[in-house]
Amino acid sequence: MIVFVTFLLLAALTVSPPSTRSRAGGRKPTDWALDGAGLVIQGVVVPALQSMVIFGSLSALVPELRGVLSLSAVSGFLLNFILVDYLYYWNHRWLHGRSLWPAHAVHHTAERMDVFITSRNTMWTPLLIVYLWINGLFLFLLRDPGAFIFAASLTASLDLWRHSSFAPSPDSALHRALGCVLITPHEHAWHHSRDHADCNFGANLSLWDRLHGTYHSPAARAEAFGIPSTLSLKRKLLFPFRV
Repeated sequence: MIVFVTFLLLAALTVSPPSTRSRAGGRKPTDWALDGAGLVIQGVVVPALQSMVIFGSLSALVPELRGVLSLSAVSGFLLNFILVDYLYYWNHRWLHGRSLWPAHAVHHTAERMDVFITSRNTMWTPLLIVYLWINGLFLFLLRDPGAFIFAASLTASLDLWRHSSFAPSPDSALHRALGCVLITPHEHAWHHSRDHADCNFGANLSLWDRLHGTYHSPAARAEAFGIPSTLSLKRKLLFPFRV
């Protein structure tokens, strides 16, 4: 529910006020199709795979392990919000590697930052994201996965916010406070900029980028987004590699 409400709020802020409507304007029909497909696949199909394929397969193969892991609510939350977040940091860097970059580059073709581009991808790229497999595994193993699910939902909500342009000014005290802990829209905008895609790989926490030397947060705002692409919509959705 928190993810759905966050999306509706950010979408309404993006398209409703005259001062921000331009952020969603100027889109081509192919952009709406690409982003819409991504939101459905990553927001609906992927969670369905978690519950039906992974959870179902483990229930059939190793039913004795269902609910074997007993954690407190705090531990369950931190397991997802910190440990899985760290795994995603390296997962994201892997997607920026030479072999998989053509697939992930589809996400970086967006020419503006807003909530609609959050899941822009090929139809199958979500299968390469660690969340699909790790979240499904722990939903099966945890005796009480409530806190883990809440952390996963919070991560997804932060992902929506991170791709939006609604954030405190980068020179404000609020941004400095948030940026000490989180990757904000300001940092993620630099990750989507044409010149700095090799920075700010973290999802929730800025700690991982600071720790591994990939943190980039200048006072200036990123302005030029979207790597050039001549691929058709079909190629972006199915096969973005060179032939």
